[in-house]
Amino acid sequence: MKAIINHIADFSSLGGVQSYIYGLCNKFPESYCIYNIGNEVLDIYKNKSIKYQNLFSLKFLFSRNKQVFIVHNLILSKKWMMIYFLLKIKGCQVIYHEHGTAWSNPRKNKDRYKKRINKYNKVIVNSEATKHLLKNFYKIEKDLKVLKSPIFIYERILDNKNSIERNIKENKNEKLIIGYIGRLATHKNPFFLIELALQIKEKHNKSIELQFVGSGPERSKLQNYCKEKNIDSIFWGRVKDRRKALSKWKFCIVPSIREPLGLIPGEMALENILTLSSRVDGLQELYPIECNYLLLDMKKDKNRLNSNIQFLPEYNAFGENYYPDTSQCVEKIMSLNNNNYEYLKLINIHKKFIKKNFDISKHAKDLINFIYE
Repeated sequence: MKAIINHIADFSSLGGVQSYIYGLCNKFPESYCIYNIGNEVLDIYKNKSIKYQNLFSLKFLFSRNKQVFIVHNLILSKKWMMIYFLLKIKGCQVIYHEHGTAWSNPRKNKDRYKKRINKYNKVIVNSEATKHLLKNFYKIEKDLKVLKSPIFIYERILDNKNSIERNIKENKNEKLIIGYIGRLATHKNPFFLIELALQIKEKHNKSIELQFVGSGPERSKLQNYCKEKNIDSIFWGRVKDRRKALSKWKFCIVPSIREPLGLIPGEMALENILTLSSRVDGLQELYPIECNYLLLDMKKDKNRLNSNIQFLPEYNAFGENYYPDTSQCVEKIMSLNNNNYEYLKLINIHKKFIKKNFDISKHAKDLINFIYE
């Protein structure tokens, strides 16, 4: 590593961006450090080995730091102007890393986003789908470097424990436990799991338990809906170590209607949990061709409107108001639940793909090479 690379993000909020930087700084503490723009750091990201520095502190303001800074998302933040000019005045090299902001109501934010991103000399995007969006919707003409976020279990980086041990053999007398991990927000579509559970109970008379790991504005509605529909459920909330919660999951579902890349399918593969995901945006890039069965087709639903632009790899086109096919997901889950050989085969293929293509050490080298090329 030639020099320290500084990452700027808001660690008072939860997300894949923060988990990515947190893991990178844990793995390579001598090469990366974090500047936080928030007033606090969530407990989940507190660690003795990481020192979070405040970008707006007097210490930084009067320092002679001219190192490289990577700004993660934040391009539409109210603090963006202050961040940008502070770093420029100090003569720092500033790189923008796009993780997903570009997908958030792009029609409304198009002009402001395009004006700001063109101020950066170098731009990193997290998926081919995001690159496609910037090139074809925002009409960004500059070169964009695709550096897909590495997939790793950050809990394992801290304590070096192996993945969870699970018995995945079908037991007809046991509940089928299906999990969701991520922000409990509309665009993540967590209510899909309740629709899924209701169909499985009705069509297959199978006992179901849903488990949700994460927090967000939809939590209370989800809890009430589970009670109303008599669906057994556990809401773990925001936990620092997710492995206990995952220990009995048979399947994980990522039913997002917008997901620029999505780390969960890869993380679950490393934890030996089979994950079915929406075939939308960058999620398909997390799966090898041999695991296409685990991707759910997107169906147009005019009754459920949203402001998101979606990239549909199946059609190689942008669309809106597409949602994952619930009935298809039900049939795939029940088929795999009754076929232990196929279940294990898909997990092993997916795990090998993730280890080969989303290695954190390789990512760190690629990042350095891009910055100093």
